[in-house]
Amino acid sequence: MRQFCCLFLALCIFFLPHAVFAQEEDSFDVDSMFESAEDIEVPEEQAQTAPPAVTPVASDLLQNIKLYGSFNASMGLVGKIYPDDALMPFASFENYLGFTARSAKDISVKGQVYTSFPNFEITIDQLYFDYILEDFMYITAGATATSWGNSLLFDTNILDDEADDVTVLFNTEHEATKRFDAIFTIPIGRGQIQAMGMYKSSNVDDLSSKYLSYAGAIEYPLGPLSIKLFGRKWASADTKAMQPAFGVEITTDIFGNHINLWGKVHTPRGSFEDVSYAKFVGGFSRLWSTENMGKIGFVAEYQFIYDSRSSETVIDAKRSNNLALTFVWRHIAKSDISVATQWYLNLDENSGYFIPSLSLDTFSHVTMTFIAPIIYGGASYTYKTTFNSTKDLPTILLGVIFTLSLDY
Repeated sequence: MRQFCCLFLALCIFFLPHAVFAQEEDSFDVDSMFESAEDIEVPEEQAQTAPPAVTPVASDLLQNIKLYGSFNASMGLVGKIYPDDALMPFASFENYLGFTARSAKDISVKGQVYTSFPNFEITIDQLYFDYILEDFMYITAGATATSWGNSLLFDTNILDDEADDVTVLFNTEHEATKRFDAIFTIPIGRGQIQAMGMYKSSNVDDLSSKYLSYAGAIEYPLGPLSIKLFGRKWASADTKAMQPAFGVEITTDIFGNHINLWGKVHTPRGSFEDVSYAKFVGGFSRLWSTENMGKIGFVAEYQFIYDSRSSETVIDAKRSNNLALTFVWRHIAKSDISVATQWYLNLDENSGYFIPSLSLDTFSHVTMTFIAPIIYGGASYTYKTTFNSTKDLPTILLGVIFTLSLDY
C-alpha cells in the first residue's frame, strides 16, 4: 500500500503541470493570418481593365471535404489491494481522424484512420463510398465497419465474428475493420430492405467465394414498434464460422423508457429442432436530463445463451443467464462531479464484478477518475490487463486515471 500511495502521488505531481500548460498552447487559426492585412487601393483605370477573379481549384476541393477527429490520452495507476498487492502504471494515446468528401449530391466518400500508443497501431477503420441510384437504391461499398443490433451492453452485432463462447460487454478496446462490405438498401415506405455481402481475407491473390458471407434484413415500423428480421450465412473459409443464423429485433419507447428485445438462433436447415446455438438479449434504458440536477442515465440488460454444439443431447446443452447494469449521473447539481457504476452478474455461477467510479472535471478537457473494481466468484475483468478472482476470495482493485480528451 505504501508503494501504491507513493506512485499515486508521483503520478499526480507529474501529470497536473503538463495538463495545465497543455491548455496554454495556441491553436492554429487560418483567420488570424489575415487579421493584420491592410487594404490595398487599386487605381481606377486598373480596376476597370482587371480580369474577373478566378476561384482557385484547391479551395473548391477543400469546400467539398470535411475533416473530423477525436483524441484521447490517458495515464494512471491501477493497484491490486486484495488478496495480494500489485501495481500497474499505464499510459495510452488514441486518435481517430476521419473525412467526408462530397462533390455531388448522389455520391460521397468517407474514411477514418486510427492511431494509438504504446501499440504504435495505425489502421484504416473506414474507407468506403455511398451512392444514391436514382432515389431508388442506396449502395455502400468498402470498409464500412457496419454493425447491426441496438443493445447497449451485451454484444448483439451479428455481422462481427463474435466470441460466442464468452460474454462480451463493456468492451471499449479498439478492433480494426478487416472486411470489405457491399450493402444495398431499398427504402419501402417508412422501412427498408437491406442486403449485404461481406468479404474477409488478407490474401488478395486468392479471391474466392469461400471468403464471402451474406446477410439480409427487413426493417419496418408497426405502430409504436420497430421490427427487424435478419439473417446471416458465414463464409465457408471463416475459422469462426457458425451455422446460418436467423433472428428478430423489436424496439419501442414507452413513457420515455427505451425497450429493446433481440434474439437469434443458429440452425443448419432452418428448423428449430436443429438449433445448435441461440442467444436472447432484452433490456431497457432511460435518460433523465434536468437543468439543476444534471443528466442521469440507467441501462439494464439480460442475456440468455443456449449452446448444444459440444453436447450429445439437448439436456446436456450449456445454458448461461447473465445480467448487466449501468448507472451514470453526470455533473451532479451543476458541479464538476460525476458518478457511475457498472455491474455484471453470471446468475448460474454467482460470479461477476462491480465497478464504482467517481470523476472530477479538474481542468478544461481533463478528467480525473477514481475506480474501485470488485471481482468475485471466479470471474475475470480486463482493464489494460486481466485480473482474476477465485470462488473463495474476491479481487479488489483501486485506481486513478487522468484523461485528456478532445473532439475536433
